[in-house]
Amino acid sequence: MSMTATRWWTTVLGVGMAMAMGAVAAAHGQDEAADDEYAPAEPAPTEPAPMARVWQIPSPPPPPMAWVPAGHFRKAQRTPATVDSIVIHTTEGGWRQGMSHEDNQFRAFLGNINYFKRNDRSVSAHYVMGPSGEICVMVNETDIAHTQTYYNARAFGIECVGWGRRPETWTPEMLESLVQLCAYLCVKWEIPAYQPEGTAYVGPWSTPFGESDYRFNGPGLLGHYQMQPWNKSDPGPHFPWDEFTERVRARIREFGHEPIPLPEARPALAVGSAIKAGIKEDTVRAGEAFTYQVIVEGAGLVGLLEDSHVRFPDFARVNYVSATGRPWRAVESTNRIVYEVPLMATEARAFTILPAMVRVGEHWYDSGEVMRVNVAGASAADSQAP
Repeated sequence: MSMTATRWWTTVLGVGMAMAMGAVAAAHGQDEAADDEYAPAEPAPTEPAPMARVWQIPSPPPPPMAWVPAGHFRKAQRTPATVDSIVIHTTEGGWRQGMSHEDNQFRAFLGNINYFKRNDRSVSAHYVMGPSGEICVMVNETDIAHTQTYYNARAFGIECVGWGRRPETWTPEMLESLVQLCAYLCVKWEIPAYQPEGTAYVGPWSTPFGESDYRFNGPGLLGHYQMQPWNKSDPGPHFPWDEFTERVRARIREFGHEPIPLPEARPALAVGSAIKAGIKEDTVRAGEAFTYQVIVEGAGLVGLLEDSHVRFPDFARVNYVSATGRPWRAVESTNRIVYEVPLMATEARAFTILPAMVRVGEHWYDSGEVMRVNVAGASAADSQAP
């Protein structure tokens, strides 16, 4: 850490700020606030309150941490039964030309701490991590920080100060502190020490039948991009996921624990099954009818698949398209069912259709990627637009 950075850290946190090992504070004990309420932070206790809970087990110690309370959070009494994830962020933010990366990063570290301290901000994080491995705790473990939308209640948010597009963000000191902190949290809170696959794939503004159908739902060590890929990319392409998760597991094993694995993936469709969606016609023209098809194939589908188990995109929300009739289904065999929706393109403009969803057994499956449909007569620029 540069001398300038050291002076900044001392000034903001105060001379003599205790660097405490272990848990910083216990649950407040009050009833959980309503979802839309923000509770002002309370002053830190002079000593960490005892956390006598039957679910606690010996855990790897966390790295040294300083306590600065965030201005907003939701009071709660979280336990491992309700927490299953750690979400890793980068703070991003401004960059000062003429200043070194080290000083830019440490300046951003202090700036983010001050930002979360303010009572007029409705955002916060459990931890803010600096480039030299400094950690500032801003929300108690048992309380809820406002940092990752629909994952807030079930996750810890760790804001790593830096820029996802810059590989030098991930200093050895920061990664080592992050490994220690995540290993501690994974054991104490019984969180899987692995990164699950997948992401949510559309924004909540465009979901045709409820946000939950398109939300990511995996537990474990996560990147912010996994639950908000429509507007977040952190921690960015340079974050060493494989190395990081392996180091977390190695540290957990050093303290005599076996890392908790990810839960088994939901069962795949039966062998030979498939869900496909597409346009029946070879060419779509404005003012002419065409057909959207969903084809479901699999053993014994008749009797297993009901009409209510198929959810079509909301065509009322698709630009330049209108539905001209109701969906209907054709049973081609006991193993193949075809659903069709009559549509019409209202303009010679390309349009986008979200995947259809089909419920097989207890699980929902989608028909594939978002579909881009070109309309005859559309301009080349319009057809190529996202």
